[in-house]
Amino acid sequence: MGTIANLYNKAKQENILAGIIISDLIAFISYVIFPAGIIFYGDFQMIIGVIIGTRFALKNLKTFQSPLKYGILAALGGTILSAISMSIYDWTIFSLGTGIENSLLYIILFYLLEALIIGLFIGLVQGLYYRSKYPQKENKNNETLNELYESLKSN
Repeated sequence: MGTIANLYNKAKQENILAGIIISDLIAFISYVIFPAGIIFYGDFQMIIGVIIGTRFALKNLKTFQSPLKYGILAALGGTILSAISMSIYDWTIFSLGTGIENSLLYIILFYLLEALIIGLFIGLVQGLYYRSKYPQKENKNNETLNELYESLKSN
């Protein structure tokens, strides 16, 4: 049980990387189980994976991390990694059936275009949500600097 607790603590420390990996694992495993989509193949799986992974990354933000910046970073990283893993999986299945091996670049580009749109949108929405819900607290140094600036203004 200690190993799982250590893994969770390490994931909380490396929140962005853990969010990207969680996004990829959820999207890829659900795509292997049920390869379908709403508009394109894998889009529903990618959306669910990136929502969960980005939420994990944003819930464990450190004080110096901006929710908007790191939300977009975690979402784009998760969708790009998911796109690469799904495209390699599709290419492998497609190559076994037809024997055409030159289609990998087209499959990767198709999934990457989808990943950029989904990742940017979900990262922006979740980053804005977390920025408005949990505003950044000023640290003591900023309060001291603000007091200094105010005292200089009054002179």
